[in-house]
Amino acid sequence: MWRSSFSFPVALLHFTRACQTDQVHPRFFLRISVMAALAFVFLSLVAAAASQGAEKVTVGFYSEALCPGCDQLAETTMNKAVKELSSIMTLDFVPWGNAKLVNNRFECQHGPIECVMNTIEACVMHYNKDISVWWPYVVCTEAHGYKQTIKTAEQCAKESNIEWQQVYECHGSDLGHTLELAAHNKTMALEPPHTYTPWVTVNGKHLENTNDLLTTICTLYKGSDKPAACDNVHKMEMDTRPLELCKRH
Repeated sequence: MWRSSFSFPVALLHFTRACQTDQVHPRFFLRISVMAALAFVFLSLVAAAASQGAEKVTVGFYSEALCPGCDQLAETTMNKAVKELSSIMTLDFVPWGNAKLVNNRFECQHGPIECVMNTIEACVMHYNKDISVWWPYVVCTEAHGYKQTIKTAEQCAKESNIEWQQVYECHGSDLGHTLELAAHNKTMALEPPHTYTPWVTVNGKHLENTNDLLTTICTLYKGSDKPAACDNVHKMEMDTRPLELCKRH
């Protein structure tokens, strides 16, 4: 019967002595073999965790619907980061931007439709936690630029296999208001405060030049399991067009 006081070092000593006298009990040999196998597995797991268990890099994307710069960034550099580096990064997409909270009501830089589209994005993420589901919706809807409407949102939801009815009901409900209020609070907590959108942070620090996003992510990630894209990031074609920023007033 296996005893809890069994010690691998002591057993190894006895095993060595037994080998010298050619007296190794089969059950004792089995114990040693099992312990050696477990030790090997444990050390392998520790080594893997040490080399690959690095924390993911957190990217914050503070955006607002109908802002040209947000549309451009979502479709280009940020989209490339999500596609190529999702294994080492976490994207925190915050749809509030330069909107204002006045008497518990939302006032948006580009009018009421921006508030609607911002809230719909928040609802989409609420019901679809997987970035592989909600991010394609964001890219799709941002691609419509100034022409974003409820209709285009529904179209993008269907193209992204997102249940539209629950999202639609959410955006005009107390839940939608609560979700967008959370986006407001997160944006207002930025330090330093944002002065325009799109506003990007990497591990909590503002990244002024978004063309450096992929390089920054690869540099900050400390694991040995970096994706192949990190080796070729300098060769990737970047969108060098200046972003049309939406200034905060």
